Amino acid sequence: MRLAKMLISFDRRLHGLRRKAVQIGDHRVVYSEGGKDNAEPVVLVHGFSASADTWNRMAAQLTKRYHVVAPDLPGWGESTRLDSASYGYTAQLQRLHDFLQQLGMRRFHLVGHSMGGCLSAGYAARYPDEVITLALIAPHGVTEPQQSELAACVARGDNWLIVSSPEGYERLMNNLFVQRPYIPRAVLEYMAQQTVRRSAKTQRIFDEIQAINPPLLERLGQINVPTLIVWGDDDKLIHVSAAEVFRNAIGNSEVLIMSKTGHMPLLENVKQCGSAYAAFLDKQRRSSHAVA
Repeated sequence: MRLAKMLISFDRRLHGLRRKAVQIGDHRVVYSEGGKDNAEPVVLVHGFSASADTWNRMAAQLTKRYHVVAPDLPGWGESTRLDSASYGYTAQLQRLHDFLQQLGMRRFHLVGHSMGGCLSAGYAARYPDEVITLALIAPHGVTEPQQSELAACVARGDNWLIVSSPEGYERLMNNLFVQRPYIPRAVLEYMAQQTVRRSAKTQRIFDEIQAINPPLLERLGQINVPTLIVWGDDDKLIHVSAAEVFRNAIGNSEVLIMSKTGHMPLLENVKQCGSAYAAFLDKQRRSSHAVA
């Protein structure tokens, strides 16, 4: 465990990030931060059963020009997880807003993956004056036109997203990627242990986030900022057909489908994903300067 924590800490530092923490109500929120202090902020919001560390490699492509902040959402990573607390979207949206306000972030670029994509889309709809641009990577939250492999398995009572054994964690990792990126064995074993230990509460959170009120689809039309939607063409968790639902609902949006990629473009194909996002930001910057 000690070796795994050392390797994870080294990975953060290698990619230009340092760890900090703030108190938000009854939760201690741990987050990664890096880049230029006075540059435009980019906020990275992770997915289900993950942490800010999923962003380390992509963040390294942004820190030279932006101020990057990536929280461990309450209930995940090193942030507080209370057995009695709700970590559904309504509660998490308020916590994310309180966290960003406490950091003094009034205007920022927002990026969300999977569960964090649903949360980020809801945030952009609720707080339009705070979000400069939005990026959604395989976001959760709408009905898929074509059923994903995960949805079909859940319907049969086989939810492999909830891990209760080391073998289950291996199955999850194989389903997340087309080609798994390198992760040190010590880190994988540590992550598997942590995921298994938390499985009961994780199941309850999974059940919570299936209910989105009001439905996200009804709010997507309220998003009025430039939006990039990224999806892997072989996503087994959320079918790529949902990309068109988001594109049709968000007026000023564009879609990038990444070939031979699963649910985690930010890890599996990080160079292309990071480059596409950086190019998207550059395009929006040129456009805003032209208007000015």
